[in-house]
Amino acid sequence: MIALETLTNHLIDPQLFRRVLGHYPTGVCVITALDPETGPIGMTVGTFTSVSLDPALIAFLPTKESGTYQRIRKIGTFCVNVLASNQDDLCRLFARRGADKFDEVAWNPAPSGAPVIDDAIAWIDCQLFAVHEAGDHDIVIGEVTGLGTVDDSMPPLLFFQGGYGRFSTLSLMADADDILSAHLRLADRARPYIESLAQRYGVDCHASALIGDEVIQLAYAGAGGADLGFSRVGLRLPVIPPMGSLFVAWAGPEAASEWLSRSGRDVDPIVRRSFEAHLGQIRAQGWAATPNDERLHAMESIIGSMAANGSLPVRRRELQELLGAVASDFATPADSSAESPVHSISAPVFDDNGAVVLALTVNDGRRRNGDARFDYQAALFDAAARVTQEIGGRSPV
Repeated sequence: MIALETLTNHLIDPQLFRRVLGHYPTGVCVITALDPETGPIGMTVGTFTSVSLDPALIAFLPTKESGTYQRIRKIGTFCVNVLASNQDDLCRLFARRGADKFDEVAWNPAPSGAPVIDDAIAWIDCQLFAVHEAGDHDIVIGEVTGLGTVDDSMPPLLFFQGGYGRFSTLSLMADADDILSAHLRLADRARPYIESLAQRYGVDCHASALIGDEVIQLAYAGAGGADLGFSRVGLRLPVIPPMGSLFVAWAGPEAASEWLSRSGRDVDPIVRRSFEAHLGQIRAQGWAATPNDERLHAMESIIGSMAANGSLPVRRRELQELLGAVASDFATPADSSAESPVHSISAPVFDDNGAVVLALTVNDGRRRNGDARFDYQAALFDAAARVTQEIGGRSPV
């Protein structure tokens, strides 16, 4: 039920106004400029927005009484620094009055000379375009003269209901809570096995499930057996060929056709036949191998960034583009001999209907072959078979 506040004579209580508007999150930026007399200056704002594409205009809304704002307005050029989620200390620093804020802040000059703060996730250099009065604030419009982002972007710093936080996708949300809970219980069954594999063989190992159109990592153990906790748990990855092939292999022709259509290459009969052969090999041998490919290092870098910084839309797009680019190459069935280098190996956990409900995956960073690979590969298959048996599953292999 919506709570209503009775207002009379059109007078809005400032505290009520602040509380209600606090339900809308805002990004946090530092507006900087270079004062020719005193050097760099800056102020924190939570009222930054884009205004126009042609011409490229942005705006921020400072309080009129701010001395720093008045100096920036007089200078006529400024730079907007979009803060990363780990820069809340800078946000507080530049929100204070009177401090020499750049004493311990690293920066480089934008084209205007205004500071671009190190590790800010984006910067927009501007010249003053217009100022409009708006009550106790001004609406300051800047014309963009230069802009850029950092190479490995983190989530932005957000302000919400009086506190600071960060953007995050719904890492562990599924179509229904009970579906996710069931898969988490399965992952708990698999956890002792993947921790043992990681510790015994010095490999990374994780358990993942297909929920909707995404693969979600539900448990993880790093090389040496160290559980890295939330660093990879909850990571969501798009099911675009070749990703998700282990789940699709036993799901039937309709599921395979839908999966293939996501590659954008389903109209090519040669690629389709290659993928179908790939799925057939997985069914025949009972496991899936991802071939060793230099491009997977870029994929791992993207996935690592998603795990560390959140599943940002830009990273998901990069991953989807990379998967689309290599899809046809990965469709060729991988050599199943222990002498062939692979990037990772996955084994299925089946339910009582013979459907894959969990994938146990080993990634050997050392890319070992021969007996060393045969040992951890056999242990992986045994672990998947044991979990299948524990949950009353039935292997169609």
